[in-house]
Amino acid sequence: MSSENDRVVLAHQLRYHRKLAGTSLSTVAKALGRSVSHLSNVETGRDRASWEVIAFYDNNFHADGQLWTAWVEVMTAARPPQRVSPGQRPDYPLAGDAGTFVADVTIPDGTIMPPLFIFEKIWRIKNSGTVPWVGRRLARVGAAAGYGIPHSPSHVALADTPPGATVDIAVPIRAQPLLGTSQARWKMVDENGWEYFPDRYPAGVFMTIVVVEGAPSPDLRHWA
Repeated sequence: MSSENDRVVLAHQLRYHRKLAGTSLSTVAKALGRSVSHLSNVETGRDRASWEVIAFYDNNFHADGQLWTAWVEVMTAARPPQRVSPGQRPDYPLAGDAGTFVADVTIPDGTIMPPLFIFEKIWRIKNSGTVPWVGRRLARVGAAAGYGIPHSPSHVALADTPPGATVDIAVPIRAQPLLGTSQARWKMVDENGWEYFPDRYPAGVFMTIVVVEGAPSPDLRHWA
């Protein structure tokens, strides 16, 4: 299914769950701080829904994760092209290319949260080398969903970052339903999925959360 069709299917689901709950579009717009016209466009597929909109609909209209799963499909529908053959493997890492972890901007490691909690994890990374970062992305290592692991898009784009600058990388995530501690990690890759640092930073950037039944929703403020 194409990304456009996925978005239309998601839009219909959003509208269906809102109307089933008997909630007006203006009420949702006021609660989210969005315009009615924007939400109307989201519910018809003209505008793409943000993760905050999906979280609100999913949590308040009792969609039980259906909307989140459909949204992740929209986010990952435009998959990167097939990898080149092994004989054409890029010569990474590039001379002078380097990155340095700066901070967890949101959700510090070990944050306790309830099952299926939806949030945005942000890392701050510095381009500490001499190579500009252009057209790069962060790719999830291993499965992007599962009963015992957090659910996320398989990749997110990085803003172009010149040497010496920092970049905030945001990944929308839903906590796993299984109680306990889980970890997920990501590596920096090019548009074909090749790692820029195959022999460096083996852990990439990672996140550890603790899911506890009945736990309050954690503080989502920026810590860095």
